[in-house]
Amino acid sequence: MSMKRVLTILLPLTVLSAMLFAACGGSSGDNGGGQSGNAINYSGTITIWHGWQGDYLTAKKAIFDEYQKLHPQVKIQLVQQENVVDKSITAIKAKNGPDIIAWVDDSLGKLASSRSVIPVDQYISADFVNSNYSKAAAQAVTFNGKIYGVPETVEAITLMYNKKLVKESDLPKTTDDLLNFAKTYQQQNAGKYGVIWPTEDAYYNAAWFYGFGAFYVKEDGTVGLNTPQAIAATKYIASFKPYMPKQISGDIAKSLFTEGKAAMVIDGPWSYSDYANKAGIDVGFLKLPTVTSSNNPATPFVGVKSLWITSNAKNPALAADLMKFYTNKENQIKMIKATSEIPANAAAASDSSVTSTQSIAGYAAQVQNGVPLPNTPYMSALWKPVADALTAVWTGSQTPEAAMKAAQDAADKGVKSIQS
Repeated sequence: MSMKRVLTILLPLTVLSAMLFAACGGSSGDNGGGQSGNAINYSGTITIWHGWQGDYLTAKKAIFDEYQKLHPQVKIQLVQQENVVDKSITAIKAKNGPDIIAWVDDSLGKLASSRSVIPVDQYISADFVNSNYSKAAAQAVTFNGKIYGVPETVEAITLMYNKKLVKESDLPKTTDDLLNFAKTYQQQNAGKYGVIWPTEDAYYNAAWFYGFGAFYVKEDGTVGLNTPQAIAATKYIASFKPYMPKQISGDIAKSLFTEGKAAMVIDGPWSYSDYANKAGIDVGFLKLPTVTSSNNPATPFVGVKSLWITSNAKNPALAADLMKFYTNKENQIKMIKATSEIPANAAAASDSSVTSTQSIAGYAAQVQNGVPLPNTPYMSALWKPVADALTAVWTGSQTPEAAMKAAQDAADKGVKSIQS
């Protein structure tokens, strides 16, 4: 996953109906998470290593400042880091790492396997997590049946369109509809494109793989690239070759949509401000289409920005209390108003102050059809093989069958190297 996506959610939550009853989340002294308030020592320094920047950092810092006001003997140090995960693992081994790591859920398996982060079930129970956060977010902080922290925000790619260029009657509902729209729009608008996305990117195209019934990797390391479902997804992606540029990276896709040369783009919350605010596009939102052959929706990865307690934490009970306070309903709503992210707290996500915002509601709707970005350490062995296969198919150097077989072999080798 690109650093740009990571740092801006990094969104992008949900209005999952099953979670609408959820409580507002923990707060300072809350004992719903498995730790009684009077057992917490509210003193000392909590150091958080993170990747937040700009307005995101400002909004989050305000919440931590409020916690310090409530507990004057607590000091919170926010330290922005490049390569947060790798630096944390090294520092924690040397006993000079942070108390909390704030990053994206696909790194949890690596951090847990290296024992850099620890289970926090005694401070934050599974019941607390499952009842306060959306389903995908709760799953993302659970690894090998243990709770490792709390989710902060969630994000997923979705279909965005330029309302000036697309009639509502032309909005695609199925994968066949989307392909037909790409074809007819280009026929009617020479030199322009109906829909674009980074066709060689493993993250963006997971939506098609999982929608077609395939998967990248399971928690036990099983790779699922050389399957009929994965090959069908690859063929579907390749079917857009006549209707897209020969080279289509994320930056190219963004530029074409920004310039009005593409009617639709598949992208995430990190790009909305550039489209709506900087480019002035009247952006509409539409969930990714249903796969015609299976009637299952395209299923994008749901990235979950999370906070985990490290094995270096001097006061894990305090760190847990801080994380619950940071992600409670009230504080999530305050943050979202400033950052337009999608809250992981289910009660915040369903609050009218959040759902009334078109962009947040649009991304949140897509998350309902998403799957958590795998937090297994084996996921790191999948990104390159999948991207290489998609590139080979898009450029025509390999057939979908040959490309996915090569990807399966490469991913299997990567998984075995991690296991050894």
